[in-house]
Amino acid sequence: MQRRTIIAGALVTTLAVGGVLAVTGGAQTPGAQTVKLVTKNFQFKAIDVAPRERSRESIGRGDSFVISALVTDEAGARKGSFDVTCAATRGGRNGRAVCHGGYSLKEGALYLTTVFKNSDEGNASGAVIGGTRAYAGARGTFVSVDRPGERGGDPSDDTITLLP
Repeated sequence: MQRRTIIAGALVTTLAVGGVLAVTGGAQTPGAQTVKLVTKNFQFKAIDVAPRERSRESIGRGDSFVISALVTDEAGARKGSFDVTCAATRGGRNGRAVCHGGYSLKEGALYLTTVFKNSDEGNASGAVIGGTRAYAGARGTFVSVDRPGERGGDPSDDTITLLP
């Protein structure tokens, strides 16, 4: 009897949660905006922090790097610039870095954050956490994908999805 009650309770809870998710997750977000950009001519500078112990890792914990690039639209017209700083939290093949930066565009700025992993092989995704002017109060996501066959991921195609 007790086992049947537990199973019935779990089933009711699952259906209730599923119903809430169906109501909230199925709704379309009216007014969402997609911005497509091309980021190219990357400039990269690493800041190497000496390890406390011997290490063969090229990027180790505590190292940081800064990146800047030119931003155009898909037709090649200049839109602005891209700047980011990253701090490595783990080195080696499975390395990770926390990155913060943004796009400075003619219409306004978009601010981003992500955790970049070496296994991402140059592709990145993360959150849009704010903006200015035309993008005031912006929030959403971004995906940056290296173009196949291009050396070093330069250029990359960036898709920014802004929520209403």
